[in-house]
Formats: sequence, C-alpha cells, structure tokens
Amino acid sequence: MKILYLTNIPSPYRVDFFNELGKSCELTVLFERECAGDRDKKWKSDLFKGFKAIFLKGKEIGVDASICPEIIRYLKKDYDAVILGGYSSPTYMLAMEYMKICKIPFFLNADGGFIKQDSWLFYKIKKHYIGRASAWLSTGKETETYLLHYGAQKKYIYHYPFTSVFEKELYYPTEEEKLRIKEELGISEKRVAITVGQFIPRKGFELLIQAAGKMCKDLGVLIIGGTPNEEYLKLQVEQKAFNVHFLDFMGRDQLKEYYLAADIFVFPTREDIWGLVLNEAMSFGLPCVASIKANASFELVEDGECGYLVDPEEIGDLASKMELLLTDDLLRTQMGRKAFEKIKDYTIEKMAKCHITIIEEWKKDIRGGT
Repeated sequence: MKILYLTNIPSPYRVDFFNELGKSCELTVLFERECAGDRDKKWKSDLFKGFKAIFLKGKEIGVDASICPEIIRYLKKDYDAVILGGYSSPTYMLAMEYMKICKIPFFLNADGGFIKQDSWLFYKIKKHYIGRASAWLSTGKETETYLLHYGAQKKYIYHYPFTSVFEKELYYPTEEEKLRIKEELGISEKRVAITVGQFIPRKGFELLIQAAGKMCKDLGVLIIGGTPNEEYLKLQVEQKAFNVHFLDFMGRDQLKEYYLAADIFVFPTREDIWGLVLNEAMSFGLPCVASIKANASFELVEDGECGYLVDPEEIGDLASKMELLLTDDLLRTQMGRKAFEKIKDYTIEKMAKCHITIIEEWKKDIRGGT
C-alpha cells in the first residue's frame, strides 16, 4: 500500500506515528516547513526511520503554515491514499483544489474542532474546503460533529485513536515509586498536581495559579513548559500561591520523571483542538481535572470516572476538584486505575493499524465491495 501524507511540521508525535505507519505501507510525508514559529526549537523531530520525508519549498505564513506551489508535482493518482493533515493553510487549499480538478480522492484529517459563530463568508469557506474531501479521519464524536457541521458526509467519517504514546510507554507506578521520585526531584509536597504546556494565555495557567491559591498549601502544583512571565509571578504573590512551582521546557525523558512523581494532572486550557498531554498523563495512571474547552477532555476523561471535567474559568470548582483528588487517596487511586485502563486503547501502534484498516475499508467501499 502506498500512502502520501501532507502535514505542516515534523512535530515529535507526528513523526513517531509516521515511523510506525511506515512499517505497514510505503509512506511518503510532505512537510510544509521545518518547525513552528511559536515553539521551542527543540520541539521537533528528524528521526525519519520508517518513511520518506520531503520538505517543500515555499513562503512561510504565520506560525506553522506556508504556501508551497510545488505540492502539485507530488499529487498523483498512483497512491492508495492521500491524506491531508489539515485544511487551513494555503498549501492544503491548493492541494485540495488541484485534487478535485484532477479527480484524485483524498482523506482530510481533523484532530478536533469547535463549532463557532462564524460569519457567513467564513462558514462558507470552511465548508467549501472541509467538504471537498472524499473521506474524513476523526478523533472522536466531538470532531465528527464538527466535520458534519462543515460539510462532511457521515458515511465516510472514520474514527481513530489519536495519541502520542507508544504501548511500551504505558506504566502505572506504585505509591512507593512516586514518593522516591518526588524525593529525587526535590518535590517537598507529599501530593502534587502537574500541568504541561507553553506559557501562553490560551493554556489558562493564570487560572490554575488562582485555583492553587485557594487550596491547602501543602498541596503542590507544578507548571512545566517555560519561564514564568511577570504576570504569572505577580499573580502568584497576589494569590499567595507559593505552592506553585514553575519549571522550564523538558525533553520527553526528563518529563517522564515528573509524570511518575505526580498524583494528578490538571489541564486548564481555554482552547485546545485536542490536548495530547491528557493522553500522556493518563498513560502513567494519572486522574485528570480537564477543561471542557478541549476535544481530548470529552473523548478521554469520563466525568466522575477517571477524572473531572471543569470550566477552567470557574476557579472555585477547579480548585475544589483538584483538592478533592489530591486529598482522597481511595478516590484518586480508583480514578487513576480507570484512566490507565481507558488509555490502553490509545497507542501509536493502534493508531497506525487503524489507519491501514480505514483505508482498506474505504477502498473496498468506493469500489462497490460492500
């Protein structure tokens, strides 16, 4: 099977997936650019082991898009499947229009999406491009609702388990391990919540700082992913949230130690199309307090079962849910176990296998085999 995949940048989780997918097919991946403009330069991968990687030439636009006219010469009919990793960059749009004219069928992948009050014109543009695909790859029910709103055909929407975690990385630590690693990392609090992400307003970390200020001060909160700005530090003092600790960007191996040491994971985002940090946290058996502003929250976190869904702007509720999980050992353990069991279905191996199965089913269907 020959597959052509177009995406924007070689983000680590995408490259891991491509390497795994390439074990089951002849895979070529076209990248629009080498890295995103708003990311740490270390947040990319060049470990291309299982597929052919091609970087398109073009003009960069925004933080992670480009206009690459040479995409046209790579779009051929002799692939079993062409997959576009999005629709919003000029390169994607150009590819879609060309494939429609040349009658080249293609999949459109959507990690997630939120239906908004678009203007009439913006709605028509989104519907035009999303609706041009031959089939759609969806991360779950919320994403399917989004795709249907913008012109997708339900019959050809296929779900797959979106993740950044390999099966071998699933690990449920013992309480003794957690205490030992806390001591090694210099974590003074017996119970700690962690969150991971860029230090930008969209991630809602100032909301988490406010929530931490309402919690018992022997419960720690680790915010990992950057250097705190003046706003964060000022808010920490105002809220007397000295149980909050800021840690810089970490590589995967170093970050793993903090996941192992943590007791719960908090995801206070104001908006995330998916939120792979939830996959990663649950792969270590962490119950999650997750924002309702992310698709992953609805797909992965069953409210009251493996964590809680919250509106991050409701500071009191955010604080109370965190404190409840951090102080109730039995509840935390029960939810952590359920989180771990839930995430076993979300591995890169299963994600790659699912893509092959979807393509085979789709080809059989369009050929009249069903």
